[in-house]
Amino acid sequence: MNFSLTEQDRFFAQAAVGNLEDKPSWKPFMKKGVTPKWSRDRVVDVRHIKLEIKPDFKQRSISGTCTLTVSPINDGATFLDLDACEMEISSVKVNGDKADFRHDGETLTVHFGRELKADQPIDIAVSYTAKPRRGAYFVGPDEHYPDKHLEFWTQGQDEDSRYWFPCFDYPNEKATSEILVEVPKGMASLSNGKLVSTEPRGDHELHHWKHDVPHVAYLVTLVVGNYVKVSKEWDGIPVDYYVPPGREADGERAFGRTPEMVKFYSEKTGVRYPYAKYAQITAEDFIFGGMENTTATTQTALTLHDERAHLDFSSEPLVSHELAHQWFGDYLTCRDWSHAWLNESFATYFEAMWWEHSRGDDEFKYYLDGDWKVYLAEDKGSYRRAIQTNVYNEPLDLFDRHLYQKGAVILHHLRKLLGDRLWWKAINRYLTSNAADTVITQDLATALEEVTGRNWDWWFAQWIYGGGHPQFKLKAKWDDKTGTLDFSILQTQKQDELTAIFRTPARVRFVGKGLDETREFEIDKPAHRYHLALAKRPEWIAFDPGNSIPKTVELDFSEDMLIAQLQHDDDIMGRVHAARALAGKATLKSEQALEKALHDDKFWGVQAECAAALGKLHTSGALDALCRASKLKHPKARRAVAGALGEWRGSDKAADKLAQMLNKDESYYVAAEAALALGKGRTTGAYDHLLPALARDSHVDVIRSHVFSAFCELRDMRALTVLHEWAAPGKPQQARYAAVSALGRLAKESTEEKDKRAAREALEPMLEGEFRLVMSAISGLGALKDAAAIPALAKLARATHDSRLKKRALDTIEAIRAAQGTPKELKELRDDYDKLKDEYEKLEERLDKLEQLRANGKHTGNGKTRSQKKPGANGKPKAKPQKARARR
Repeated sequence: MNFSLTEQDRFFAQAAVGNLEDKPSWKPFMKKGVTPKWSRDRVVDVRHIKLEIKPDFKQRSISGTCTLTVSPINDGATFLDLDACEMEISSVKVNGDKADFRHDGETLTVHFGRELKADQPIDIAVSYTAKPRRGAYFVGPDEHYPDKHLEFWTQGQDEDSRYWFPCFDYPNEKATSEILVEVPKGMASLSNGKLVSTEPRGDHELHHWKHDVPHVAYLVTLVVGNYVKVSKEWDGIPVDYYVPPGREADGERAFGRTPEMVKFYSEKTGVRYPYAKYAQITAEDFIFGGMENTTATTQTALTLHDERAHLDFSSEPLVSHELAHQWFGDYLTCRDWSHAWLNESFATYFEAMWWEHSRGDDEFKYYLDGDWKVYLAEDKGSYRRAIQTNVYNEPLDLFDRHLYQKGAVILHHLRKLLGDRLWWKAINRYLTSNAADTVITQDLATALEEVTGRNWDWWFAQWIYGGGHPQFKLKAKWDDKTGTLDFSILQTQKQDELTAIFRTPARVRFVGKGLDETREFEIDKPAHRYHLALAKRPEWIAFDPGNSIPKTVELDFSEDMLIAQLQHDDDIMGRVHAARALAGKATLKSEQALEKALHDDKFWGVQAECAAALGKLHTSGALDALCRASKLKHPKARRAVAGALGEWRGSDKAADKLAQMLNKDESYYVAAEAALALGKGRTTGAYDHLLPALARDSHVDVIRSHVFSAFCELRDMRALTVLHEWAAPGKPQQARYAAVSALGRLAKESTEEKDKRAAREALEPMLEGEFRLVMSAISGLGALKDAAAIPALAKLARATHDSRLKKRALDTIEAIRAAQGTPKELKELRDDYDKLKDEYEKLEERLDKLEQLRANGKHTGNGKTRSQKKPGANGKPKAKPQKARARR
């Protein structure tokens, strides 16, 4: 909300009333009609999962037997439903005897033939084959990428394990596990727990992995391929990593500090790493950044990097995040997806705390500020939601910036409210009280209350069950006559059913000659106004030193106050906020202060903020200042300088400096940012500077990717031919994905319909490719905004088994229709039609499956057909295929 009032008294009076709105100012997380999701019922307790499996690389199939040891929870169980998608079930045995079963392609119903007693364990052995389209993936050389590493890897979260072995695929069930896998001789395997034995089997080997701590089905993992194992340890626990041959040095840069992380988390939580080993393995074409499978994390191969990338790129955030999950997500697992923040927010905050431990307090604070900015972008640009909610379509809907980044910053706020002693005591209580179990949010609240003796319901109500954040505006005016400061703290966020006025203690530091005083205020109203008697006039004021309150803040202070804070505040976030505020003061004094800090500040993050502020000032002096700063020591500061130089459209001076940075800077990422800024500048020579950069390899092809984005900013249609060329199969994959996305974006700006049509016709066939290519094609079509692409996107949404692709396709269709100006009434009718059509096609598909199964005599273990639909696995309605996710 923007206020144009300038008089403090009028502003105070307005804010004191509050801003309760009839309609929310934010976009809803889910559309109306989405029903709540509740935790699944359990008919049995799954005690052990034993998989005997053989991946076939030539056929891209798997075959084997899954044996589940289960015990009924109550007397009288006569059947059990298991999740088993797209498998051919050849036989089912219960305690060694053949059993009747029914399988409709998604749910496997096993009939016991008698009533079982509670706690009576039985073994259910299911023999099956599958060519999985989800859950398990074969990656390897093909005609376009003949050097691609040959691999088989699995990915279970959220509910995709059901595609590669029959199971109860929901997070409220934990069991021990073992895998016996036949692998081609010479290949390595990695799975959960210990490698118990290796036996020769002709031209294969049998690897036996066993894990003896209960975990959920989505954490069961298997990776097979040609890898080099590098062994390390911490306190007697093996800490290994596996990389393709020849990537050992890159692997050390990525994973070398893992033993230190295991030590840090073990000592800080007071819970020693709870498993037999910890290992990491890379995966080509991995559909996430990393996945915290118990004892055996799968990491994207893209995290491997060379020495030049290591100048300003680190794998440690990814590595520490996935390792933290071994405690938060694996040892303790959210009982249902609505409580997934207990997995992801904790892992994201512990990732930041590793950064604090390894890089220091300044880096830590700025790291969390980066997390907060990512959340703010989602809150402002996409939607607002409560962190804990059970209203969603698919579990993956919840894996967003609220769950990861906002949750991490909120946990930091909690830590600062508690103090480190009580924080770590509460963390230990939470872990030990729920060891190897499933958890809900109340379990954390209980641990906090037990440790502190205080009720934290108010904190959970506003931060976990509510949405939004406080939006502060501060005003200060000194009265020489009375020696008092008229100081106001205002919360300007709109109030509605999701977002309220926040309650929080807030410290404020007042500094001047002979004055350095910190006072604490309890904030719980829309506006607080204080008349503070201070010994001296403050020269600068720091609100929330240390930046422990999740918030936005507007500093309505004098220019002199902001400059003084930028120069003298010993807290980097105070200097950061001052630099951001000075971006709105287009004076010579501010310009000079920002340039001075750009060169003199000891922390690169403050330098970066000064560069960004100078870019926003957009004066000739600011341009000169940025040009003089192109060789700052820290590459991330230089990257910010390059980005700021892109604010000067049509400036040859800026373009010349950016061209130098593109061609000469030692950092891949600085060169990439310079390329993008060149495009934004739109000078006549920019295209000729950019084109040669496509010959340069870089980490994750960041330079080429930024060049393609620069072409879109430049709007030079000569680049369309280049983008078509780089979007073709055989080009380096990361560059290809970027070119595919950029193709639609640039074609959108063309005045020629043939360019738009050519782009659409090139992009639509890519909707049938592998995951990341499809995501890039959707992005390109979304940018193109061509209504003719809607049928292809709708077909993808109906056919895909990946909920991320489905959601992205449907969101893109909606955006294209909105761009066409579709009347509201027509849109509602079309939405209803699409919903009915989708339901009809699912019903038709199900009927076809049933008819086919009847015709083939495979519907039941004895040829019988089902007369009625049973509940889904362990009592749940039949499960739908579901999605996948990003940083885990």
